[in-house]
Order: sequence, then C-alpha cells, then structure tokens
Amino acid sequence: MADVFLSYARTSATKAKRVADVLRQRGFSVWFDEHLPAHRAYSDVIEEQLESARAVLVLWSTDAVQSQWVRSEANRARETERLVQVRVDDARLPMPFDQIQCADLRGWPGDPSSPPWQSVVSSVAELTTGETPHEPGSPLESTAGASRRKFVALAGSAVVVTVGGIAGWRLLSSRPSLSPEAQLYLQKGMDELQTNDAFELNNSASLDQAITLLTEATKLGPESAVAWGALAMAYASRKKVAPLAERAGLDARSRSAAKQALALDPREGRAVGALRMLDPVYRHWIEAERADREALKAQPRMPLLLFLLSDVLASVGRWTDAADLAQKFDRSQFLIAGAERKVVVSLWSAGDFQRADDAMRIAVGHWPRNPYVWRTHLAYLTYSGRASEARALLRDPNRPPEISSDYVSAASATVDAVAGQEKAADAIERNLAYLKGEAAAVFMVAHACAALGAADPLFAILNGYYFGQGDWRSTAPPAGDEDRVTAPLFMPPMRKMWRETRFDQLVTRVGLTDYWRQSGTTPDYRRSA
Repeated sequence: MADVFLSYARTSATKAKRVADVLRQRGFSVWFDEHLPAHRAYSDVIEEQLESARAVLVLWSTDAVQSQWVRSEANRARETERLVQVRVDDARLPMPFDQIQCADLRGWPGDPSSPPWQSVVSSVAELTTGETPHEPGSPLESTAGASRRKFVALAGSAVVVTVGGIAGWRLLSSRPSLSPEAQLYLQKGMDELQTNDAFELNNSASLDQAITLLTEATKLGPESAVAWGALAMAYASRKKVAPLAERAGLDARSRSAAKQALALDPREGRAVGALRMLDPVYRHWIEAERADREALKAQPRMPLLLFLLSDVLASVGRWTDAADLAQKFDRSQFLIAGAERKVVVSLWSAGDFQRADDAMRIAVGHWPRNPYVWRTHLAYLTYSGRASEARALLRDPNRPPEISSDYVSAASATVDAVAGQEKAADAIERNLAYLKGEAAAVFMVAHACAALGAADPLFAILNGYYFGQGDWRSTAPPAGDEDRVTAPLFMPPMRKMWRETRFDQLVTRVGLTDYWRQSGTTPDYRRSA
C-alpha cells in the first residue's frame, strides 16, 4: 500500500515524476502508473492502488480535465476525503473540484521549499500520518490510520460565506475520532454546504439539508467541535435568507451550537465565523472592526476573518485598506468565486486597475457562468471605459441563466449611455422601470443614475433604501438595518456624486460621519477629492 496515489494525464508524465521524486525524498511512498506490472489488467491495478492509498494527489492539466480516468480517480478521492490537488498549467478545474483547495504549481521547478509545495506536503502528511510535516530533509515515517483533513466553515457579515468558504477552507488541527456513521453525516452535511457559492448564498434548500445532517452528526459525535461549529455556520448562513419570523430562532440556534463548539475547542474556526457573521455591521462599524481585529489576532491566517474585516473597511469607504487585507488571502490555495469577486471589487474601488484586471481575468476564467462574477464583470467593463467588451458580454448567449432579459435591457441602456451612444435620460428611464419590478437591483440602478449624472433619482432611491421614505421605499430591505449595506456608496460609479451636498447629508444621516470622526479615519473618496 502506497502513501500517495498520483493521478495525472500522460502529457504531464515528466511533471508527475518530478512530484513523485520530491515526495519520496520526504519519506512518502508514491505509486503512479510507471509501476504497472505486465501480467496484471490495467484497470485492476489502478483500482487496487487507488483504493489502498492514504492520499490521492491529482495533477490538474488541460489534458487531465479531459481525461475520464483522472476525473474518476479524483472523484473517488473526494468522496473518501483523500483528495489533494494541484494545478500544473492554466487549466480550468471541472466542477466540483473548482470549489476545493488547489495548490498552484504552474512553473514549479521542483523546489521543495516553495510555499505552494509546502502546502501540498502538509496535506499529504496529515492524510498519511495525521501529523504536520517535519522540516525539509527529515524523513516521515508512514503510519496506519490516516487522519482526515478538517473543513473550516466560514461566513461573511453583509454577505454569506457558504460553500467554497465553508467546505473549501481547511485548517490543520486535531479532533477526536468520530464513528464511521458520525463521519458520514458530517461529510454529507459539509457537502450540502458546498453546493452554494462562497460569499453569495444560492441554494437555501441545501442549508436546510445541511442543518438536518449536521444535527445528526452532533448527536452521534457530541464531543466533535467540528460538527458543532459546522452546525453553527449552517444556522448562521440560513438566517441570512430566512423569512423575518424565523431569523430569531436561527440566530439562537447558531449561537448555541457555537457555544458548544467553543467549549470543546476555543479556536474552532467555524464557531468563530458564525458568531462574527451574526453580529451586525451597519451602524455598528466601530464595534465590528474592533471585534474582527481581535479575532484576527488569534487566527491571523483565517480567510474568513480577513474578508470580514475587509467587508467592514469597504463599508466605511476605506477601499485601499480593504484591498490590502483581501490580498493577504492565500488565493493559490483556494478557489472561491465569491472571494475572487470581492478581491476584484476591492482593487477596482481602490484604483488598482492592473491588479483588478488580473483578478477579474482569474475570476471569469474559473466561473464564467457564475451570476455574481458575471454581474461584477459587466459592471467593471461598463464603468472602466470598456463599452465594446461590455456589449459583447451582454450579447453572449451563454450568460448565466439567472440573468434575465429585463436585466440585459437595462444594463445595455446603461452601457450605451455611459459610452455616449444613447441619451442618458432614456437609459435612466429604462433602469427605473426595471427597479420597479426588481427591488434587489437597487445598487445596479443607483450606480447607473450616479454615473449618468442623474442626482435626483439617485438620492430618491437611496432615501428609500436607507430610510424607507419616498417613492422608492419599496427598495428598503425587509429586515431593515440588519440587511443594509454601504460599500456600494463608495464604488467608482458613484464618483460624480461624492461632491454633492446631498451625499454628505446622506453619509451623515446613516452614521458614517460619526464613524470617521470617532475612529480618526478618512474614507478614500475624501482623500482623493
């Protein structure tokens, strides 16, 4: 039985041998198909080695993505929690592997000290020995009883960190052994969480199923901090999209599960994330910032906490600080659509177009049909002087199915008006007509009004959204302040409105001026004015 089964496409044979050699230098036994015996059936040997290996390392390449053998081997490893994966070229990972941790070894020369490679060794070591790896050069002794990698459930404040963020962010730590039945319920519960996009909830039914499965996991494994933490996250995520009458109960259940988790493990990341997600941000910016910074002191590498604090900073117009923080997220280890989208928005709003372009290319390359990524891409093109590309995106018949024809009509009018090829008044009229039937488009339409210089309808919309007053009071969130956000006020499409007296009055009325005074900070838009 080998420690590591190596799965790859034949065209990556040279890279596979390099990976195998470096792993063997670290003391791991590695099997790949250079060892096929002549007298055995090919498929029999592959299956035998695949099933017996403690870890399965998949080298994703363009050809590997097309290989049914590689995809089958990767899926078996995923189902049994033995999967470790790396990218060796610019291939786009297939679903669901694009939502799982993947190290970037593109251009890797075989250096055993490189950070991406060290992350691979850490994962392999935990699966094969249950321990963190020794220093390079010291052998690792293989032992029976592979330890399973842990999942970290994470969630955002103004947005929901579900899937890629819940099941995809992993931390190495110890946990009490669970019965096979409890392990099954825990894994299935995590899988249900993983059916949603990180930072943007897209399948509330999966959270209901996750709650059912994870509740059973806590009954079968009451000493598992992981199970309790995951349950806390499932409840916290579900609360974000639940009817108002159900939110208090979900909040209480999430806090109760988090309390159980933290009693078992004070550093349980899922529980910390759930509690931070439940706490309000709007009108509580100082408290939220302080709490996020305190949490980061204890776990400075935790992706969730980096993005929670980044969210708060964006909410108060501190995009440069938000972008710096978001860039600390180790994007070579995690592929999460919502995280990439947030990085794009932070860099764009901070005025760093070069890095925003790169981040946008990565996000679109991995998730061209993700509705949140698609909308962000369109807005970025529209308001950064790339009208022809925006029109091409709108005409693309392969756009996400969630993008309605009414949305396309309003967005097309905005693109043409921003480019000076349609009257601004006509575009505004079409956007306002769209908003009447789609209250969730409030900031899409607000940005169009601002960019086209339509101050009166803009401030009427914002008055309705923030204060529930006037002709656009229908745009106010059903949960009121609990669901209100302010980051869109400080995005580039709003630039023309920042010198308006009404804008100063608005930020004062919502409490942002008090935040800046009390915190001794200045938003980016005032520094650049």
